[in-house]
Amino acid sequence: MPGKQLIILAHGGAGSDNAHSDGTDRACLIGLKLLQAQTPALEAACRAVEILEDDPRFNAGTGSRKRTDGSVRMDAACMDSNQRFGAVSALQHIKNPIHVSRAVADSKYRLLTGEDAHQYAVELGFEKVDMTRVESNAPGTDTVGAVVFDGSQFAAALSTGGTGGSRPGRVGDVPLIGCGLYAGEHGAVCATGHGESITLNLTAYRTYEMLGRGVTPQEALEAALSWFEDA
Repeated sequence: MPGKQLIILAHGGAGSDNAHSDGTDRACLIGLKLLQAQTPALEAACRAVEILEDDPRFNAGTGSRKRTDGSVRMDAACMDSNQRFGAVSALQHIKNPIHVSRAVADSKYRLLTGEDAHQYAVELGFEKVDMTRVESNAPGTDTVGAVVFDGSQFAAALSTGGTGGSRPGRVGDVPLIGCGLYAGEHGAVCATGHGESITLNLTAYRTYEMLGRGVTPQEALEAALSWFEDA
């Protein structure tokens, strides 16, 4: 649609290697093509994150880090400015958690976890994979994410394998609304970094509130970084 502003940004996670920026570039390119085909923001954001989940260089989907017991337990979430939100946590053996979170957003639930999340995904026909057989050698990557504007709606999507070497039951900021991500009429936010700190700071929602007050994205970013000791 001529004159329609389309925006998509993606990140490969805190600590990811800049040499892997071709992965985030590809995610944005595919997401942009979908937007140009008038795909809604939420679908484009989730599709961009799917690309990163399928890239073993990133800590999400096939590249997810193992927990202390050798298991792979993944979190994902998505949200748009129509207040559609869905999330999964501690999901196992499903290739693309982001699409399961998208399905949850269309259900009467907002967050499903563990074996119940897995069963829900199986019932909907999502692809099963033995994630413990996938070995990733990429150093220190974190949550992957994308934010999108389709000309009328904002959307955000996040996916992660969690902190490598953490307890099997550990859940970070990703599936918690307003912590890892938030989207509304003023914009979309998706975070990456130390999950516990992001959660305690209610990072995504507080950043979104600044956008609502007219603070520029750059100023909001700088303010949010100041909430963290190691920023």
